[in-house]
Amino acid sequence: MDLKLQEARFLYEVVTAFCARFERTVVEVLAKELRNVEPVPVRELREQLQLLLRQLESRQETVPVHEVMAPLVKRVLLAERRQLAEELERPLAKASDPAVVSALGRELRRYDAMLATEEIGAAAPQGIPRLADFLSIRFAAEAKTDAPPLMPRVYDEKFHILEAPTLFFPDLAHYRDACSLRGASLAVAFLDIDDFKAVNERLGETTVDHTVLGPFMELVEAWIFARGHAYRFGGDEYLVLLPNATASSAAAVLSELRERLARATYRGTKLRVSVSSGVAVVDPDCHLTDREVLGRANAAKARAKSVRKGSVVVVAGPTWDVTEAPVV
Repeated sequence: MDLKLQEARFLYEVVTAFCARFERTVVEVLAKELRNVEPVPVRELREQLQLLLRQLESRQETVPVHEVMAPLVKRVLLAERRQLAEELERPLAKASDPAVVSALGRELRRYDAMLATEEIGAAAPQGIPRLADFLSIRFAAEAKTDAPPLMPRVYDEKFHILEAPTLFFPDLAHYRDACSLRGASLAVAFLDIDDFKAVNERLGETTVDHTVLGPFMELVEAWIFARGHAYRFGGDEYLVLLPNATASSAAAVLSELRERLARATYRGTKLRVSVSSGVAVVDPDCHLTDREVLGRANAAKARAKSVRKGSVVVVAGPTWDVTEAPVV
C-alpha cells in the first residue's frame, strides 16, 4: 500500500490510539491476572503494531506500507472509528447548524475515506486477542472494570408491560460487551404494527389501547420472556433485544412471534394484527455504534414494510446492505 504523507500521519495517530487502548484493556489486565505471563498472540500483535508504526514514521511524500498489514490496518480503523463515532453522538445530537454538523463529522470522513481505498476496503479485518481467549469467562468478566452494567428494570409508563425505551441503549451496551467477551453475536429487532393508523381510526384510540395494544404487548412479553428484552418505543413500534443470537436464530424467533401475533384475537373485534420486523445482527467485531445498529434495524424494518407487510428482514455485516438482505 502506498499512502500519501498526510494519510500516513493520520493512520499513525489512529494506530497509536489503538495501541494505548489495547495495552490498557488487554495487556495490562492479562499481566495482572497471569503474573506477567504474556500470551503469544498478544505479544505477536504488539510486535505487529510496532512494525506498522515504524513503517508509518516515514516522512517521504509517498509512504509504503506492506500489503500484509492491510487486515490489521482495517481492524484498527474500524475500532477507532467506532470510538470516535460514539464520542460524537452527543454533540451531534445537540448541534443544529449544518456547518457545525459538517465540522463534527469531518474526522469520521477521514476514516471512511481510508476504509474505502482499494487495498483496505478489500481486506478482511484481522482478529484481535480477547481476554476470554486466555481467561475463563467468569474471571475475564470480573477483570473488566469498564463493563457497562445491566440497569435496574423500568417499565413503560403508560402500559407497564414492556420495558421502558430509556433502557434500550444501556442494555445494548451491556449485552454487546458481554457477548463480545464470549465471541457471540446479538440481534436488535425493530417491530412495527402494520396499518396501525387505520386500526386507530376504525376503533378509536381508547378502544385500541385497552382492547388491542395491551393484549398485543402481553403476547410480545410472553414470547420474549427468557429469550431477551422487549421495549415499547411508540404507539405502534417496539424494540426487541436478543443476546447470543445469530441471523438464523433471530429470524426464527421473530417469525414465530409474527405467527403467534397473527393468530391472536382481540375481544369485541374481528381484528387480526400483523407486524413487519427489521433485524440487525451485531457480531463481536461490529464497528457500528449503538445508534447506528438501531438505524440499521429501522432501515430493515422499512424494507420489510415496503416489500411485503408482515415479513422479517435481517441485515448484518460486513456490508450492512439492506437492499440485499433476505426477506422472510
